[in-house]
Amino acid sequence: MASRALYIGVGVAIAVAIIAIIAALALMGPPPKKVVRVGALVPLTGGLASYGAGSRDAIALAVEDANKMCPGVRFEALFEDTGTDPTRALERLQALYARGARIVVGPMSSREVAAVKEFADRNKILIVSQSSTSPLLAIPGDWIYRVVPTDLAQARAIVDLLRRLNVTRAVILYRDDPWGAGLRDAVSREAAAAGVRIVAAEGYPPDPKEFPHAIPPALDKLARALGAPGTDAAVVFVSFEDDGIVAVRSADASPVLAKVRWVGTDGWAYSAALAEQAGEVLARHRTLGTIARPHPSDPRYAEFARRYRERYGRDPVAYDPYAYDAAMMLAQIICNLGTDDPERVRAELERWGREGRYTGVTGAVYLDENGDRAFPNYIIWGVKAVEGKPRYVDAGYYYGLNRTIEEFDREFFK
Repeated sequence: MASRALYIGVGVAIAVAIIAIIAALALMGPPPKKVVRVGALVPLTGGLASYGAGSRDAIALAVEDANKMCPGVRFEALFEDTGTDPTRALERLQALYARGARIVVGPMSSREVAAVKEFADRNKILIVSQSSTSPLLAIPGDWIYRVVPTDLAQARAIVDLLRRLNVTRAVILYRDDPWGAGLRDAVSREAAAAGVRIVAAEGYPPDPKEFPHAIPPALDKLARALGAPGTDAAVVFVSFEDDGIVAVRSADASPVLAKVRWVGTDGWAYSAALAEQAGEVLARHRTLGTIARPHPSDPRYAEFARRYRERYGRDPVAYDPYAYDAAMMLAQIICNLGTDDPERVRAELERWGREGRYTGVTGAVYLDENGDRAFPNYIIWGVKAVEGKPRYVDAGYYYGLNRTIEEFDREFFK
């Protein structure tokens, strides 16, 4: 009997201990989540400031969604303002590195990406840009990846748009930086192959202290080279927002350039600053341009746009959906792996890119041998007066695979 009582007493003690442990664990709550810091280099000031704000908000939305998706990880976005300046972009990347970030979305411009590349490669920092498109940065084996296509693809879209507008001769005004020079070269090569003559190209320094004085004489040279205006002629603007405003106003004052077709690029697409300060001029010239984007009727993009609008009170523009996908794809990879070790994440990113495993609001993300987006399509944006005010509209859609254009607003193509 004594032995049995002893067993019962021991059993009770064990049960009490187990209950106490369970209670203690309940009081402690669930085990802490692994914290993953995702860096974000965005231009909240400078020449791409309005675009940077959109990217910041898209990344924040992706991080919020990722934290609902991944039970074992808590993602934190660390935002740094690059000022659209390459020197500052490098400084801000170094600051992110010091804070423990090894996975970074951004920077936006190719000039900034070029500035951070060596530091990222040397320190194994995974850089995924949402908007850098210069072909000069299409380098295999480095730590730079881009969820957008390079300007080799945009150049084809621009030249095919020129042909659709019956343009046979054109001039190019461009920022003299990696993005501008790369797109100038790509458009020139595509134009030569398509029978469109690039009469001249003039660059200007991207420094805000210099370009206000450099752009007007560059446009004068282009006007002299183009000669007589006509419906067969065009000027292609390869610029950002602040320099673009100077270029628009100067070209509008030119007796030659004011009487030819105007074609912009992704550097102008849906820019709030341009619409506010030069929108009337852009609308009067029936300006068209290109930017990589899903088809407006794509249900994934439409749902993203609805949620973005609901959250921020405005529509996503330009590279906002690409910023979302860059952050979300990285988050999904980290969640699946259970680690943010940059070498393992990079290897998985390569595999996902080859297989197109991630499908986001910009569609399936396939990456080519250089780590850049493959199989791109482009929206053809335009500016027109709507109820007396200049507005960006979706004028058409360019299908990169078969190089065809679907017209949404035929007035632009007359």
